[in-house]
Amino acid sequence: MTPEEFTLLLSEPTLRRVFCAVDLGGATPTEILAASGLEASQAAPAIGKLLRAGLFRPDGPGRLAVNEETVAGAAAVATHRQEEQAVAEQPDPRLRGFVRGGVLVHLPEDDADARRTVLRHVAETAFAPGDEYDERYVTDCLRPWCAGGAVDAVYLRRLLIDGGVLRRDSGRYALVTPDATATTR
Repeated sequence: MTPEEFTLLLSEPTLRRVFCAVDLGGATPTEILAASGLEASQAAPAIGKLLRAGLFRPDGPGRLAVNEETVAGAAAVATHRQEEQAVAEQPDPRLRGFVRGGVLVHLPEDDADARRTVLRHVAETAFAPGDEYDERYVTDCLRPWCAGGAVDAVYLRRLLIDGGVLRRDSGRYALVTPDATATTR
């Protein structure tokens, strides 16, 4: 079962109520009717449809259970698709989860090396080595990176300076090359 098939089935209120009744432990028709609040004429076709779809399995005479393998299979497909999408959106695994499509969506909090890597990526993408920029230009170049809401452009500029990725001297900003960082430490 695909995640789409699962979603479409459970988007139907009657099917969802029957599914939830069984998932919460209702195994017999009487228990399913009581838990779902449905009439037998509504619940019976829903039970049949969920059985045919593979979401329910027989669990002894007159008893049903959620087919956990089917649910887990749909979840595994969804997880795999999300992982493939994350790789497509950000091929560099060091930036995955932080930078998506040229937007800073999250900053690493507890990992200083990861934070430095993300900040260096932003700076090296936005600014050319050897060029100098005024403050307004730097802020304007950083604005698109902030469309995801992780930080605003002014705060990002401050993080780049404090992180030693950009330098500021007499109102002019420049990219600090990794070689210059290594020699000044």
